Amino acid sequence: MNIVLTIFLILYALVAVGTVFFVLLQTPKQAGMSPSMASGGDLFGGQGVEGGLVRTTAILGGLFMLLALLINYVS
Repeated sequence: MNIVLTIFLILYALVAVGTVFFVLLQTPKQAGMSPSMASGGDLFGGQGVEGGLVRTTAILGGLFMLLALLINYVS
């Protein structure tokens, strides 16, 4: 097996686990309006922690698709 393919497969598995982890950390949309009116922290930008979780999930989703394409190209 090609070493590059092995590296991409390992990264693919790590990104998949990370995506599942960050999706499960998010609160459901039915949580109500009170969390959205609370003051957000400066660590994740103006949207608070939820915005940071959504942004991280989106980045990991993009990496997941990119790695899938790279794995297809290499194999």
